[in-house]
Amino acid sequence: MFGYDLGIDLGTSSIVISVVGKGVVLDEPAYVAYDEEKEKIIYAGKRAYYLQGREPNGIKVIQPIVNGAVGNYSLTCQLVKHFINKVLKKSIFRPRVVASIPAVSTDVEKRILISAIISAGARSVCLVESPICAAFGAGIDPMNPSGAFVIDIGAGTTDIAVISQGSMSRFETIKTAGDSFDEAIIKFLRDEYMLNIGIRTAEEIKKNIGSAVERLNDISMEVRGRSTANGLPKTVEVTGKEICECIQIELNKIVNAARTTLEHTSPQLIADVTNGSLILTGGSAQLYGMDKFFAGTLKLDVTIPPHPGSCVSRGCEVALKKMHILDTYGYSFKTKEEVRTR
Repeated sequence: MFGYDLGIDLGTSSIVISVVGKGVVLDEPAYVAYDEEKEKIIYAGKRAYYLQGREPNGIKVIQPIVNGAVGNYSLTCQLVKHFINKVLKKSIFRPRVVASIPAVSTDVEKRILISAIISAGARSVCLVESPICAAFGAGIDPMNPSGAFVIDIGAGTTDIAVISQGSMSRFETIKTAGDSFDEAIIKFLRDEYMLNIGIRTAEEIKKNIGSAVERLNDISMEVRGRSTANGLPKTVEVTGKEICECIQIELNKIVNAARTTLEHTSPQLIADVTNGSLILTGGSAQLYGMDKFFAGTLKLDVTIPPHPGSCVSRGCEVALKKMHILDTYGYSFKTKEEVRTR
């Protein structure tokens, strides 16, 4: 394999890589298990993800990318290099990369991310905001003069934007997303049932019985954890209705941010958005009833595209094909020299 350029969605919880003409070729958890003394990766991806909470002495599992920004430079470089090599195998050619970033990112965060990806093996890097990538990946052409309203709910951040003619007219990034739902579930079980659970268990609860709106026929599941009263193992039965109620505060934070974005949008773009539909993407868009929830609270038609979790990565792939258009809007590939890579 040579000459292949990559589209990469560097998320808090997962890394998704697409190749032009091939689509999504890799979707792995963005976790690393590393030797604390040497700060060298031992496992990356799924093996590190399932090791969390079960680490032996001297080994630590973390997410080196936090809220769309580099939290640990060295481990981020190792993680991205591991996955690029996994995709390109033994190719001696260094790829160009289009990578997604949160809608609100500082210049320092952008330079560090570009530096990390180049250090991981890329020839040059172009950063494109997640909502634009999500719109591309959902099949919407943001280059059209009519506006598109996108909410991309990831693990660490939610990006909200009104897009028109290749740029974001109004945008917002908030640190309320999938991880916030998990934390709300953990707090609810601790307060209501005096039960301590891990982040993996909270994620399973969210995926199995969580919902944005109440189901007509409620469901439940047994949850095992440690009692806060005596420290012994404890099992409780939790209903979907309870989980729905406990994450409402977090969902309303996203809705309030979306309303604020719309309030500052021009009347003509609002008309475009009303004539179209809200595009809901990101892994958390798969939570049961998300389309009904946002349709009811924002009074808009809602569309969730197929495989919403990979929309941003697929959009990065599309952006690679449209670079001749995107460069007229200020997007360009940066090289090692331009960002002064370490």
